[in-house]
Order: sequence, then C-alpha cells, then structure tokens
Amino acid sequence: MTEVPKSLKILAIGNSFSVDCMEYLWQILDDAGVETIVLGNLYYGGCKMSQHVSFGESDSASYTYYKNTDGNWTSTSSTKMSEGIADEDWDIITLQESSKTCGVASAYEESFTDFVNLVRSQKSDATLMWNMTWAYQQDTTHSSFPNYGNDQMTMYNMIVDCVEDYILRENRISYVIPVGTAIQNARTSFIGDHITRDGYHLNMQFGRYLAALTWACGITGVSPDDIAYNPSTSAINSDMIAVARESVKNAIATPLAVTQSQITTGTSTLGN
Repeated sequence: MTEVPKSLKILAIGNSFSVDCMEYLWQILDDAGVETIVLGNLYYGGCKMSQHVSFGESDSASYTYYKNTDGNWTSTSSTKMSEGIADEDWDIITLQESSKTCGVASAYEESFTDFVNLVRSQKSDATLMWNMTWAYQQDTTHSSFPNYGNDQMTMYNMIVDCVEDYILRENRISYVIPVGTAIQNARTSFIGDHITRDGYHLNMQFGRYLAALTWACGITGVSPDDIAYNPSTSAINSDMIAVARESVKNAIATPLAVTQSQITTGTSTLGN
C-alpha cells in the first residue's frame, strides 16, 4: 500500500475550474490518511495565464483567496498573489490556463514561461504541478467553444497537444494532474456527457468528486479503490463511484489519451 505523506499543503493559482477541482480535496486526502492538510486557491474568475502574470507582476489585490485547513473553506477578498504564496510553506503549487484558451497554443507561447518564472521567483522550493482541465460538454453554449471548432473531442485533443508541446517540455513542472482525461474517460461510460452543471463547470457532486479524486490519487499515489469518502450518497451511487474509480485509474495510467470505459450499464443521477 502506498505510504501517504503525513502533511500536504497545496496552493492552486487558478479560477473557477480550480474551485471545482478542490471542493472535496480536503476530505479525500483526509480519507487517504494525510494527517495535516492545508489547501489554498487564489481565484479570479476565468483567469488566463496572461492575467495571472499581470496580477503577479503588478502585485495587485485581484484574487479571492480560498483556504481550507479543517474541511471547510473560508474566503478572503482583495488578496495579492504574493500574499497567497507567502501565507503557507506550500509543498505543491498548481498552475492552469483558462478553459477559453487551455487548448490554444498561442496562449502558452505568450505567457506560460512567464507564469512559471513568476511563481518560481516567489516560491523557489515548492513542487509545481499543472492542472490539465477538461473539454466542454458537447451541447455547451460557452462563447469560447468556437476556439475548438464547437467540438468536444477537438477541444480535448487540443488540450493534450498543449500539454505535450509546452507543459511536458518544462522541467520545472513535476506532474500533470490529468483531470481532463478522467472527465473524458467517464464520458465514455454509461454516465455519458452529463458531467457539467452548465456545459463547462463540473456538476456539484459527481463532477467535482471525480476531479478531486484525480488530484488526490495523482498527487499521493493512493488507489481510488482505497477511498471510501463520498460527498453525497444520494447524488453519487455505487455505480457512479465505480465509474469515478475506473476513470481516475485509467487517467493516471494513460494521462494523455482517452481510455474507453468498461462500465457501460448502470444507474446515474445525471441524466440519460
């Protein structure tokens, strides 16, 4: 059995997609056996890497800073990036791009190296990780879907291409958290394309649970099969838990390609 760290302090520099990913992360890490857990999230809605760089370089108080030390999130408005980074001795800091351009190469050409340089200059010893986010639901009305030809698999493949072409070539990024692949894997199960609440943000129970499970298991090495925590047994039944576990295991094993689910029948609370 994997030996989990006794303490984990994780800061995300992100947007609403990092909120989705981290909602249940404290509880899952606790269930995995981590004794001391501190989570932080520097949030600015829809924030692109270029905006993070601008906010960091100008030291502007642009963020809402969410923090969780006991299973409950608190928030502090008008926070600077420098303040969030200095708040704890973070073990891990995660970076990400906005869904609007997470699969658009020019966004990485413009800002990715500057983003890494900025964070590394403020915290030299934290492990940097990349949060690989997900493709929109196929019927989304998101205004940025035309960036991806209004096609979910095109969007997913463009995200993968950017990870391969930029993230994996940056040796200061130690790990890619394959949330986007876990989501896409789950979409091939009986659950189908019903994992968002509005076409792009993850639904409040299953989608957020799946994302947090990917983070927790990818970061610690714990198997999803060893996680008993369920944020809502009425919203996430045993069939759906099985899909989440399978999807996460396959994403961690094959992070940059979709693995077809073997769970083709079951009962879901997420639609048909």
